[in-house]
Amino acid sequence: MSNKKCRIGIFGGTFDPVHHGHLIMAEQVQSHFSLDRIIFMPAGIPPHKIGEKISDNKSRIEMLKLALQDNPFFRISTWEIDQQDYSYSVRTLREFVPSLNAAEIFFIIGADSLANIFSWREPEYLLKNSKFIVVNRPGYDLDNIMKKEKLRPFLDNIFAFAGPYIDISSSLIRDEFKNGFSIRYLTPDPVIRFIKKNDLYN
Repeated sequence: MSNKKCRIGIFGGTFDPVHHGHLIMAEQVQSHFSLDRIIFMPAGIPPHKIGEKISDNKSRIEMLKLALQDNPFFRISTWEIDQQDYSYSVRTLREFVPSLNAAEIFFIIGADSLANIFSWREPEYLLKNSKFIVVNRPGYDLDNIMKKEKLRPFLDNIFAFAGPYIDISSSLIRDEFKNGFSIRYLTPDPVIRFIKKNDLYN
């Protein structure tokens, strides 16, 4: 299929590690919004996680490959990692998105990200020039967030999705593994084997 006819979602994150919460959300978004492809884009240097320890790029990419290998709708892009700089969505919008040459492109984010989007770099430009699929999260009222005065001019570009959300976090998986507890069913088995083989979170 030509990209010119495609609807593509971009799903960013550190994915350290990717887990079933990510995969279930992406699958549901792909289905409900009839996306032809979802691109998982691991962040290079996430500006909101400065000072936090993040696994090396190679390991995070490999875990994504293992988790996504059997889904024909899922792809990986290392574009943000390859920039070797802070991963700002506005830069991705300006430099990466045009290369896709697709009919429609959506950034997939959580309600927590939308609540804080005006702390991002050039938020008004992002909201005006891109589309967002926003997934509800526990502890956040997406309806109330979208009623914020500052978001009103951009509501045509924001699509709420209240699908199933699995409350798993990468930090939970890292902590459980470090403390010697089971991470089975939290992330796909091939990812677990990779974590154990490389003793990734000890």
